[in-house]
Amino acid sequence: MPRRIYSKPIASFEYGTRVYAPSESRPTYRVIAKDPNGKRIFLRFPTEDEARQRAREIETSLASSVTLPGRGNAPTTVGQLMDRYLASLGSRSTRYAERQEYLLRCWVRPALDDHPLRAWTPADSDQVLDHARASLAPATVQNLGAAMRALVTFAFKNRWLPREADPMWLVKYTQTAEHQGEATGFIPRDDLPTDEQCAALFEALSDQGHPDWAMAMRLKHRSGLRWGELIALRPCDLSFSAKRTVAVVRAVEQSRKGFAIKTTKNRQRRQTIFPASLRDDLAAWCDQRPSDALLFTGTDDGFANRRTIQRYWARAAKAAGWPMQGPMSSIWHPHDMRHVAACWMLFDVGLEAPAVSAMLGHANTAFTLSRYVSVRGDLAATATAATDGW
Repeated sequence: MPRRIYSKPIASFEYGTRVYAPSESRPTYRVIAKDPNGKRIFLRFPTEDEARQRAREIETSLASSVTLPGRGNAPTTVGQLMDRYLASLGSRSTRYAERQEYLLRCWVRPALDDHPLRAWTPADSDQVLDHARASLAPATVQNLGAAMRALVTFAFKNRWLPREADPMWLVKYTQTAEHQGEATGFIPRDDLPTDEQCAALFEALSDQGHPDWAMAMRLKHRSGLRWGELIALRPCDLSFSAKRTVAVVRAVEQSRKGFAIKTTKNRQRRQTIFPASLRDDLAAWCDQRPSDALLFTGTDDGFANRRTIQRYWARAAKAAGWPMQGPMSSIWHPHDMRHVAACWMLFDVGLEAPAVSAMLGHANTAFTLSRYVSVRGDLAATATAATDGW
């Protein structure tokens, strides 16, 4: 029996409607779909425009249907949708899943848990975000909005909500830049600790009995490692030969379930650098440990607990004379060492932005530029001097 060859559609739509071009045996354009009851639809048209127009009409009808295939066990309330969404996050990192669960539990469930899913409107979403803005930082409000958008996208993918009934339509939750010419999330270098302030912090860490974390922060201060990448380092990940490099191949994830080794944030390996001034001290530190052991350990020689190290950090910051938000809270945090490293690479060392982006593990160079590069100096003075002759 000869093998049957199936042609590919020239257009495929979201709800399964397909348009096929004419063939030798079928000289017309064909539209194939299924109606809301699952019954097959087969239509012929003399022109492609007519076929596509009819396909769009079928898609519109399917989008507004409440009896689409797959909707038989659809959630009926926003709370049920949240339960389904959180159960689907098994392939995501534990910290991401915990963050989504926390945001939805604290802010969305109290307002919309028993709310009918198909009655969820953008006004309801705005009310949730307005309530959160009264007590949350702008970055956390953005995370909450992103979690709500992810919830809606999950409902769209499962065809539990029609596209035209978007509960997040025109709902704004992203941060906006404070100054013209700056991107959202821009970090001015003047807002970061200076090298002198960082040196005072490292000295205070050593004086308070934590030379290991003084060394760790010195490395983070120049290599730009994330926290999970820093505490996952082993001596074998560092190279002291012709190239002073740190191989970033894994990270540690800390969650309510404990510690776990995982891949890096973007699931890609990379290399970053450290300066010659660190080589001797860092090499001596590595020589004290087996090559496959942890380079920086916690109190039980296991993975370092973030909260414990933050307490070390706060006490050292206070001793170093850093500005404090409270008795045990500095205005700068360990992650700010990553921002300091990025600015050092870009503006002091003079590395090109693509190289810095690769060493920091950013998604692309555009993110690096928007994060750290903007109009610098006194723009009005520069422009005035340039126009003195006009």
